[in-house]
Amino acid sequence: MKIISFFILISLIVTPVFAGEPVPPCRMEVFFGPTGGLAPQNFNKKITLLQPDLKNEKAAAGNLTNPLVDMIRRARQTIDIASYILNNHSDEYFELLKANQRGVKIRIFLDESIKDFVTKKPIIDPMLEDLGRERPVIEVKVLDQEKAERFTGIPFQTMHEKFGIFDGTDCYNGSANISPLSTLLYHENRFFFWNCPKMVKAFQGEFDRLWEMGRWRIQAKILENN
Repeated sequence: MKIISFFILISLIVTPVFAGEPVPPCRMEVFFGPTGGLAPQNFNKKITLLQPDLKNEKAAAGNLTNPLVDMIRRARQTIDIASYILNNHSDEYFELLKANQRGVKIRIFLDESIKDFVTKKPIIDPMLEDLGRERPVIEVKVLDQEKAERFTGIPFQTMHEKFGIFDGTDCYNGSANISPLSTLLYHENRFFFWNCPKMVKAFQGEFDRLWEMGRWRIQAKILENN
């Protein structure tokens, strides 16, 4: 019995070595805006930010923007983002364009219920015109109100969620839109989850549900055939 127990103990010790790198634990962290939520314990918060060369890292302010920029830079395969507002003058927006250029497949689900006071058209329209010229194509959908009501029985009018999934392993959510105002002016929060399968599964399921209730604004196969 002692010999058997000894070999079991040895196998438990050496198995992780032969199996490769151990799986890192789920890590969670919350960031606040503006400037750390104006709280002293958050104002001086720092993060390790992957630099534009995607090789080097440097310390940076732990505001709302930088952790999301870092997550976008580290993505290698897929990014799915649902956002009530996506400002095309934000740092996160430009990082999404760069990720797209290096081959990351990106899907974005937006809301078009907010209208321009002058044109009466959705305020996202000018941004989508710019985005529609990007190659490779970043696919975009908005909520189809009729389809959503048919699927759920509820008359949805606004898609107000703000979350994203990266490579099927990391995700974030919170109150903040992707906009400089969320970082610099409004009191907002973002929760980040690294290597948290349960959280990723929950948000991926929600994104896929929204996507099924969506209406195309930018579709890859249509644009690529033109």
